[in-house]
Amino acid sequence: MNDWPLIERWWPNRDEWSRLKYGSFLLSLFLVLGALPYGLINRFSAWRGTSTLKVEMALDWELPFVAWMVIPYYSFYLYFPWAAWVGASSKHRQHGLLFFQRLIVSAWIAFAIFLLFPVEIELRSQAYGAEGLLGWMMSALHDADAPYNAWPSIHVLLSILVVFFVRFVAMENGTWTRPLSVVVWVSCALLVASTALIKQHYVFDGISGTALAFGLWYGWIRPALN
Repeated sequence: MNDWPLIERWWPNRDEWSRLKYGSFLLSLFLVLGALPYGLINRFSAWRGTSTLKVEMALDWELPFVAWMVIPYYSFYLYFPWAAWVGASSKHRQHGLLFFQRLIVSAWIAFAIFLLFPVEIELRSQAYGAEGLLGWMMSALHDADAPYNAWPSIHVLLSILVVFFVRFVAMENGTWTRPLSVVVWVSCALLVASTALIKQHYVFDGISGTALAFGLWYGWIRPALN
């Protein structure tokens, strides 16, 4: 299972690699083809300074700013090493490669929307009062990420897809237990909620990210893995 024949040409012996090397390969694919374009598009949108749609609702301004929710928001960056490690197991390397390829394309779909329908997020004026480590985390986030790339929320879209993939592999291995399911899905739900509660996204961004994740997983990614 491989969507990109170029990989066969450049890395034909990848199945002989250690799990760490194969996982690093999957993660590097995502960083170069997913994370880097995100940053470039974010800066381009900020430079362009255009907002084409109005997706905010009254609820966006009524929700409180919850400073500690920045922690689950940052947990997003752990999802990709987790998925890479799971996808690098000897039994699931073909699954892992195909998933990362389609995860990257899923991100590209969101990127196209960012470029075609940019939306400025005007909620940051409510994100005040965080102190200490939480305050530093919020400041670092605002410095690194301009208030664009709104919908669908890339945090929501990609984290849900990663959980679906990890669940798929664990169920194949017979290791997906009820306690694990509760921990994983509660953690993911906190991440989704954090996008609105730290005033980084509109509620619509999370809803559209969730809808796109479910559509891509059940309509395109899972059928290929099966």
